[in-house]
Amino acid sequence: MPSAVPPTRPLPVYFIGHAGVGLLFSESPQNRIVQDNLRAIGEEIRAISPRPKAILTFSGHFEAGEIHGPGVIEVNVKRGTYIMHDFVTDFHDSAPFVYEYDWPHKDAPELATEVWRHLTKSGIKAKRVERGIDHGVWVPFKLMFPPEDPLDIPIVQVSTFYGYDLESQIHLGEAVSSLRNEGYLILGSGMAVHSFPSIASIRAAPTDEERELARQKVLKESRSFDTYLRATVTKLDAAERKKALLELESLPEFGRSHPTVEHFTPLLVAAGAAGDAAEIEPLGVDVVEPGMSYLNVRFG
Repeated sequence: MPSAVPPTRPLPVYFIGHAGVGLLFSESPQNRIVQDNLRAIGEEIRAISPRPKAILTFSGHFEAGEIHGPGVIEVNVKRGTYIMHDFVTDFHDSAPFVYEYDWPHKDAPELATEVWRHLTKSGIKAKRVERGIDHGVWVPFKLMFPPEDPLDIPIVQVSTFYGYDLESQIHLGEAVSSLRNEGYLILGSGMAVHSFPSIASIRAAPTDEERELARQKVLKESRSFDTYLRATVTKLDAAERKKALLELESLPEFGRSHPTVEHFTPLLVAAGAAGDAAEIEPLGVDVVEPGMSYLNVRFG
């Protein structure tokens, strides 16, 4: 059960590489490593004492609606949240069983409202919405907290900002940082590298030889950005980390690794929430593929 006892020190902050729904059924060696990494993080979170009263999630698949324009955050206050089968790929022919996947969980509209009030008091425009749990949360959590041993800590979902203002995402993390002292465990779920166009460029190559050349090129770009990012995000001083993270946008690898930024922004939120940290540690075995990186990080 979640603890009613406030923590004696701020709870840690996590960032996880969430992958797609194929994470749950692919038998590739790389996929098994990603699964094992996430299971280990789930065990680590379960071992935290006192238990968090909620896991506050920021997902690459929950960006505030474009209709609100930039500068607005959404907080999910729905009771009885459902699982969203919000996949990019149409699996109805290749793997129709994924639309039957479920994940037992708890929500807490009263805690979500508490978070919404905290954001508004912090000067952030926040709107309450009702929606389900996207696959950026439930797919990795299905491994981290499997249905046979359900998670008894409620999930509170907060969006990232819509748009390309990266500094605003770090500011969002800074705004929720103090909730770590009140029993909220903050978790960003995204990808350190997430580039479907890069993957498509490999598949589009006309010959096997050209596909292999394209694969090697994309893999080199992905590894390069992943290396820069790891060196940046593990800076212990919050101001240095913020400056270095924002400078990543000027790298030529940035646009190739994140042609859209919604999978990068949860990492910025987590980094902002971490503040000055005594320890920041990448977790698990490194997995970098052409166009994808599954970096996991614990702050604090």
